[in-house]
Amino acid sequence: RWHDKGADWHTRKKTPAAWLRTQFRIAKTMPLRLDELPLELLVLTLRALSAQQLCCCDATCKALHAAARDESLWRSLCEQHWPSGPNLSSCRASFSSANGFAHLRRLPRRVIDVVERKDGPGRRAGQRDVPAQVTSVDADAIRLVASLNAKGGAYGEVVCLSRTGVRRWSLQLGRLLKDVRIVGEHLLALYADTDWEPKLAVVGANGALRGKLCSLPAASAGAVPAGWGSYHGLAVPPSQPDTALAYSVSGCWCAVDLPTGATLLHADAGHLGSPDAEHYSLCADPLHPHLATAAWRAGARSWLGRVDVRCGAGLQALLCTRHSGLLRVGAGREHRVLTSHARCKEIEVWDVRGFSSSHDSEHARSSQPRVEAWRCAGNGPDFDFNDGVLAAVSAGAPGTSFGAKLHVFADAPRRITADVPLSEIVIDDSYRHTCPRGIRVGGGTISLIADRRRAIQCLVAETSVESVRL
Repeated sequence: RWHDKGADWHTRKKTPAAWLRTQFRIAKTMPLRLDELPLELLVLTLRALSAQQLCCCDATCKALHAAARDESLWRSLCEQHWPSGPNLSSCRASFSSANGFAHLRRLPRRVIDVVERKDGPGRRAGQRDVPAQVTSVDADAIRLVASLNAKGGAYGEVVCLSRTGVRRWSLQLGRLLKDVRIVGEHLLALYADTDWEPKLAVVGANGALRGKLCSLPAASAGAVPAGWGSYHGLAVPPSQPDTALAYSVSGCWCAVDLPTGATLLHADAGHLGSPDAEHYSLCADPLHPHLATAAWRAGARSWLGRVDVRCGAGLQALLCTRHSGLLRVGAGREHRVLTSHARCKEIEVWDVRGFSSSHDSEHARSSQPRVEAWRCAGNGPDFDFNDGVLAAVSAGAPGTSFGAKLHVFADAPRRITADVPLSEIVIDDSYRHTCPRGIRVGGGTISLIADRRRAIQCLVAETSVESVRL
């Protein structure tokens, strides 16, 4: 009691400034706890962290968990990983669930009959006739677009449906419709007119033709005839949607300026340096609109090459993938491309900066800039990468054609893998491999071709995903 009285008397004799200096010395020697700091100060400190580090802090303690839940932290990171915005209303939930697609089993999906089934003449009641088949699909946040081809090349048709599956409008274009892509509010269609000449058309949101019809140069390479057989698919650079790349399976491709309809560059199969090239495909670079990655088969090898539109039709770099049955090539994140092969279950990721600048095939075989690989259930997976999410569809059972599986992979900010069997596909005959792209990711949906007349669309459900914590 005497000590407490003397301490109080000693403190009262000091001036306010001296008392504050004493308290500051005591505070410097005492450990500081995180829960004693203001929440605003913790949020300001966490702004300097990356997405992976922020996820780790979120699972550390209660104080950091409360600070890491601030939406302002995740909103700035969403712009880096998903330029088109998160699929969920909560930016934090998008990061913890691969932009909404990690929980495939809880997400609703619907089967859409893209091709209208009509009664054929002379058929009995109950029998149906399928007049056309689906050749490509694309989707955004409000619509699903598909291209159809009638039997025998009678006509090609673009069909636009809402997310509920209700048909909005349809437009017939020429004789054969190869590919359709959503570019902003408009559509870009690759088709053959009544004279079997390849053309590009810009279609408005209401189904009316807009702008000029771009006539593509006819190309002939090897046994592939000129005209409609020359071009197979489209590639549109995301950073420059006014330019479109059309390519053929025989190695011919051209770059077209959509506002003017002028052909910027045209190349035949000679730029590959492989006279026996087949199954050629092309993907545009997401960051550099003048760069593209080409893929083709030549004999028992598959090759990847970098093409610069500004420098002519020659290859700038070359790589041998050490596989024989190349199926798909797609653009990944910066300096990355993805490939799949017919007799391989993996989707391989390559770094284009490791391609050989020499056109010597032996030197190109020795360089192997493979970064990683994602393994699917069956051989020959078809895939698409968009908004930081990789979606793939493959055969359900290895070595068989029964069923199919849908896979979702994500490597940022955490490695997530999810898959779900597609019971709607009883027998998978790999028909989508004959299309420019059998699966598309975009607008909070995964859309894929189920068979020749149906499409499956998987939607992100906000309520079912946000309530789950990983």
